[in-house]
Amino acid sequence: MSIASALVIILACVALFLFATHKFSRQIEFRAGRRLKRWLSAAVATPLRGLGSGFLATVALQSSTAITVMLVGLVNARLISFAESLPIIFGANIGSAVTSQLIAWNALYLAPYLLLGGFLLERIPNRYQRYGRPIFYFGLIFFSFLLISVVIEPLKSNPFLLSFLGSADNLLMTMIIGFVFTVIFQSSGLASGLAIVFVSQGILSLPQAVGIILGANIGTTSTALLASLFLDRAAKQTAVAHFLFNVIGVVIFLPFMTPFLTFVTALDGNLVRQVANVHLLFNIFSAVIFLIFMTPFARLVKRLVK
Repeated sequence: MSIASALVIILACVALFLFATHKFSRQIEFRAGRRLKRWLSAAVATPLRGLGSGFLATVALQSSTAITVMLVGLVNARLISFAESLPIIFGANIGSAVTSQLIAWNALYLAPYLLLGGFLLERIPNRYQRYGRPIFYFGLIFFSFLLISVVIEPLKSNPFLLSFLGSADNLLMTMIIGFVFTVIFQSSGLASGLAIVFVSQGILSLPQAVGIILGANIGTTSTALLASLFLDRAAKQTAVAHFLFNVIGVVIFLPFMTPFLTFVTALDGNLVRQVANVHLLFNIFSAVIFLIFMTPFARLVKRLVK
């Protein structure tokens, strides 16, 4: 298979992933959207509850972008305050790493069973019929990555591809790739998932994959920023806080990247799981740091967005 043919198939799989993610999110919102919003509004009694709620809501919707955009709307509607939205943002970032973990632990190979099970569950009359479609779309999310993995497997020794990836061997370049890709496709889960699939095929190295994930973490903030443009000050503060949280988190991480990667490598010898673990641990450490310094961080954002 030529590079051009493979690229067309991969882009089709990307479109399939975006379609499945959108449909899955819509199904969850349709089934539990109002309850989810009420739950988020009520889950701000303590920062830890907000953190846990942001995490669980992102895992449920499979989209941290959807949660942050929803948060911006809730803050704009005065259902929660700007300060109360911060722990939910931190938790949503942790939740965004769950997809990476599922891919790293071979959840891709469950995709055909989820597709078939969801299809049959919806078609056969039973008390759980309403769950058939969400299960089908959830399986479709991972099936798209499975297809990509099959397509790129024969190309991992292609000279042109190796030469192109060799030119993107510095951290800044890979971060730019992750950032631009996420802004274009509006999905950090897609960028991190692709990074892990490419690592599994031996096409990307650990530092390259980590750079893409860091760039994707920053790129995912663009949607909330755009959504807040015509909303009130508190909503803008929430969107800017999401942006600053991810940018400052990356800046803090960069000086410690080499020892951190050494630590993660020592935890697990599997390269694919190393990438997923970096994604998860980085998001956890960032959330903990910002949770500790949440009050001064909130003051900083309020000074910047007056």
